[in-house]
Amino acid sequence: MRYLRYLLFPLACCAAGLAIVLGLQGVAAAWVTFVLLLLEISLSFDNAVVNARVLERLTPAQQRFFLTWGLVIPVFGVRFAGPLLMVSLAGGVGIRQALDAALHDPVRYRELLDLAEPRILAFGGMFLLMVFLRYFFDDAKTLHWLQPLERRLSAAGRIEALEIALALVLLLLLSTALPAGLRGDVMVAGVIGLVLQLLSTSLADAFGDEEQAGVRLAAGGGLVSLLYLELLDASFSLDGTIGAFAITSNLALILTGLGLGALFIRSLTLMLSREKALDKLIFLEHGAHYAIGALGVLMLAGIVLHQHHQHVPEWLTGLIGLLLLALSFGDSLRHGRRAAAAMEP
Repeated sequence: MRYLRYLLFPLACCAAGLAIVLGLQGVAAAWVTFVLLLLEISLSFDNAVVNARVLERLTPAQQRFFLTWGLVIPVFGVRFAGPLLMVSLAGGVGIRQALDAALHDPVRYRELLDLAEPRILAFGGMFLLMVFLRYFFDDAKTLHWLQPLERRLSAAGRIEALEIALALVLLLLLSTALPAGLRGDVMVAGVIGLVLQLLSTSLADAFGDEEQAGVRLAAGGGLVSLLYLELLDASFSLDGTIGAFAITSNLALILTGLGLGALFIRSLTLMLSREKALDKLIFLEHGAHYAIGALGVLMLAGIVLHQHHQHVPEWLTGLIGLLLLALSFGDSLRHGRRAAAAMEP
């Protein structure tokens, strides 16, 4: 029951939000909002697992900021203002024109978003791919889930900056499959995603142990970790935002459905962090990072598919993530039972 208390508020908000949509726009709109809510949860469930580990570094005040104002940033900043900026740059239109299309001409806005999609996917895909690579290419890592694979990846981590080289080579190979006019934009967007991931995690690591670094550095380390959480959440949200426009062009429904889903994920993040669930479910973090890597690769593959007017189904992306989390969750429970049995006299 103590776990349920974390979810009561987001469940109540989801019920209230769906009821309001039902009353104002009818059954069809409520159903679309519910589908968008499920889309956000399925795509971001692994995000909650990774966020929970980062959230443990933050002070209670910073945690509250992440769970309140931190919700406004990804919902309105990433899902609305972010694509708006990308649409403006890629479509060659002003911010006002892009905003007018978003508010009054959703079909035109979807066309502009479709034009910006390869740049958005390159940024988010490279950011998430680097999260995956930096987690497993770590020679200090001793806990392994898929041991034959992860031991080799950990050993490869002794080679300095190998993960950066691999990511850049993949981006370069990807760009060769694109039209000449698009290659430069995709390369720039991908490199920006890579650099932001490196910069945010490196700055957080530079502060070191908060107890040794002092109050001022601890606060700085927490702020950098908070920035990293927002960037990670943004990368997850980009794919969901594009997928949402494939479901509906109603911007109000998109913001409502994805916003309610983000609220649910944030409460789940808080539960995992405060209950120290990741210390008990020791392989869950591994499964989440595999899911992140899969999402990053699928987003990059989506750039090529976009040129052939195809896309990776959002249900497939969510299903892969949930399957990897379920497998790691099951193995964590079995490991816990074996460890408990070994300690019995």
